[in-house]
Amino acid sequence: MTTVEDLYLGVIRDSITRHPRSLQKRIGPSEIGKPCDRWILHKLNGDGEPDRGPAWKPAIGTAVHDQLERWFDEANRGGGEVDKTEWITEWQVTVGTIGGTSITGHSDLFHVPTGTVIDHKIVGPKQLTKYRIHGPSEQYRVQAHLYGKGFTDDGGWGPCRTVAIAFLPRDGELQNAVFWSEPYNPHLAGEAMLRANRLNLMLQVVGIDAALQAAPLCDDQWCTWCKTEQRAQQRAAGGSLFDVGELRVVPDAAPTPSPGNAIPPLAELIPPAPVARVTPIRPEVAVAAPTPLCTACGTVMHPVLIAEGHTTHPTCAYPAPRPIPATPQPAAAAPAPIRNLFDR
Repeated sequence: MTTVEDLYLGVIRDSITRHPRSLQKRIGPSEIGKPCDRWILHKLNGDGEPDRGPAWKPAIGTAVHDQLERWFDEANRGGGEVDKTEWITEWQVTVGTIGGTSITGHSDLFHVPTGTVIDHKIVGPKQLTKYRIHGPSEQYRVQAHLYGKGFTDDGGWGPCRTVAIAFLPRDGELQNAVFWSEPYNPHLAGEAMLRANRLNLMLQVVGIDAALQAAPLCDDQWCTWCKTEQRAQQRAAGGSLFDVGELRVVPDAAPTPSPGNAIPPLAELIPPAPVARVTPIRPEVAVAAPTPLCTACGTVMHPVLIAEGHTTHPTCAYPAPRPIPATPQPAAAAPAPIRNLFDR
């Protein structure tokens, strides 16, 4: 039966799944800087990203982006005049071409007076600490410089001079935000586009399978393609001790002894114990036959001894050894008295 909870969560999941960001298959500026070649190849090939469930955290970031867009639009007090506009929000730019196809993206923010591209990132506390200490990842740097390239190539709002990334806390206060910036570097953006075109050329020449074989799996925990393929390889290899439910135990084949040095199995060396016969007394009652006892001590005989025809324990068949008397030791002599030289 469908509950209100199911209906409630279903609306959220469907909305996240149908969002344009979730449906986009063409590679964009936010992905060109990824260090994993396999990710880029899959994206250039138009492959759908492996299912990882509703992307709730990215959905939070999208919602914050929408609110920031409204706030910065309201901050423009030039009365709609282009020459007095200070903040440009969600502006579409073309960052270059890959295989003759234009690659476009939406820049979060551009500050016209200073020529600064600003990208919003809504992150958790651990990532916030990492970016405060080490700065942004190479993927985020490339994305910011690609947007700078788009504004510079377009020229409508003036050239880009600085790129910046605003890391906003998803679980903290605004005072914990980290604002990183550096001068715009057109060479960094150009090298990223050159790499993407090189991978695209290899994809067109050899195909996706051969291209993936030439690209090693990465160790990035956020690379959904590499994580999925690593798990598939582990399952194909017989599983991992850390994959619950995926481990398959394959018994080793029994060694084949050589004809000249064959060793009979242990079951043939020890004859099986005889099965106790059951003598029915009444149709509904059955009593087991008594187990033979040792004729010497009266205790139960071992099934192996019974099978060999013994009626007495081997230890009962021989008289107990007599104890060996201890050798008498001579009495210890009394110690001689000690003479005291000071005793006169």
